[in-house]
Amino acid sequence: MAERVMHLKPYEKTKKAKTRRVFTYILLVVFSLIALLPLYYLIITAMKDLAEASTQATMFPHSFALFDNFRFVLSHPDYNVVRMFLNTMLIFVLKATGTILTCSLAGYGFAMFKFPGKKIIFFALLSTMMIPGELLGVPIYEFMVNTGLKEVAFIPLWIASWFATDVFVIFLFKQFFETLPKPLIEAARMEGASELGIFFRIALPLNKPAIVTVILLYFVGTYNDLYGPALYISDKSNWVMANSITIFENLYQSGSSSYLVPWNYVSVATLIAMVPVVLLFAFLQKQFMQSVAGTGIKG
Repeated sequence: MAERVMHLKPYEKTKKAKTRRVFTYILLVVFSLIALLPLYYLIITAMKDLAEASTQATMFPHSFALFDNFRFVLSHPDYNVVRMFLNTMLIFVLKATGTILTCSLAGYGFAMFKFPGKKIIFFALLSTMMIPGELLGVPIYEFMVNTGLKEVAFIPLWIASWFATDVFVIFLFKQFFETLPKPLIEAARMEGASELGIFFRIALPLNKPAIVTVILLYFVGTYNDLYGPALYISDKSNWVMANSITIFENLYQSGSSSYLVPWNYVSVATLIAMVPVVLLFAFLQKQFMQSVAGTGIKG
């Protein structure tokens, strides 16, 4: 009898493990479906005609006007999707380039050099992350208006990135630079390489995951930024992808407190704006996950 019980124990453990695994998969599926619910509703809203999308919040469309909605959005005179995409890409490239260059230099300095007050300065930098960005909106806006830079080449949207203002990116690069093999850096110094040469030829190329992370974050951030373009861009020829949503949100605004929002057109414009972000993340998700894991390697 005792031998039979002993033979049953491994089976019971395997059964419990399978039950636990099935339960975990069920939870993952349920939470995944909940997370995908907004995307599902966005897609079905894009399929509805104007009357149904504006008056009925149904989970299944009773009409199918997806192709008509796309045709209407793409043919709208203010919806120049190519120009808005290029404007967005220009701002993104300027912001990402400035941030990667200046913040990586700052992170390299904090990681590789010892100087008086280093920890205090770094702690002071990290503490600035607690300041809401909206709090600085008024003084920055006044500065841009008083200096005449408000409408000049998107300058208010990217100029700050060239002065190492993103503390999180500085922290990200610092964490990665601290994982570099110290003998490699010392060997380069002994060979007579300058610090800038070590930085550009050795340190920065080895931090590809951090660079990819910054590119992803700034790409998505530039796409989602409606506050900045709405504040600083008034010329329709300089509109970005975020402005494409407001074109259709205010399509039937009559100036009164209540107006019709054509959610089918808004949903189509949102789907079009989502495509580049989804494609970029699909191709770079491996590097993104590596960079997230690497931020905690060494503090």
